[in-house]
Amino acid sequence: MMFNLSGKVAIVTGAGSGIGAAIAQRFRAAGASVIAADLSPEAQALAEGWGCVFRRTDVSEPAQMAALCEEAITRFGKLDILVNNAGVATSAPLADADEARSHRFWQVHILGVQMGIKEAAARMTAGGSIVNISSITAVRGFLQWGEYAATKAGIISLTQTAAVEYGPQGIRVNCIAPGIIDTPMAMSEAPDMVARNANVFTLLGRIGRPEELAAAVHFMASDDASYVTGQTLLVDGGWSTGTSIKGIELALSSSD
Repeated sequence: MMFNLSGKVAIVTGAGSGIGAAIAQRFRAAGASVIAADLSPEAQALAEGWGCVFRRTDVSEPAQMAALCEEAITRFGKLDILVNNAGVATSAPLADADEARSHRFWQVHILGVQMGIKEAAARMTAGGSIVNISSITAVRGFLQWGEYAATKAGIISLTQTAAVEYGPQGIRVNCIAPGIIDTPMAMSEAPDMVARNANVFTLLGRIGRPEELAAAVHFMASDDASYVTGQTLLVDGGWSTGTSIKGIELALSSSD
């Protein structure tokens, strides 16, 4: 069976909804024992309904990340996979940059991922896999997403460095950079505009589904990707590749 995770022990952060929930459910279906971490009050019942172990975790607290990784050892005797998926998202122009908001981005996306890598790798053996979730905003400019994008770009850099440092131990570290995905977080501010952007600017002309992201993460986490490390895979409907035909037509019509 391709991408078989039977006997594997995985941790997924931000597993209460959206991409994280899809990853946790897919891992369970593939045979993994899963610890689902989240701060949402509703997440525990959902995770346990999927057959996961739930642990309330704030990834921005290093001690909680250490405890989360140790939970895998205590319960299952090992840790094979970590998915650093937890994130926060708000948009604002750089002219309105807010110190507290910027610090929160740094705490969750940089410190949280960094500590996750550190604590998981310390408990993994050869064959371990860490998958970090970045964003299309890390590789191209987006209006009013500067604070968010800067930390998501940092995740790609952390991925590359961790791949270099942990490669000798046989631990792989990769990254997935989603485009526009139909999640509560992505659709929280302006759902109509988000859907329109996906329709116009992606080469596939539609918004992505959490399950499509989970499939990419599943591959990177599995032994089928045993010779892949230090890579960032953009799962964005082709948005980062070039301008869509609809986008070109819109630009031409606007210039008339």
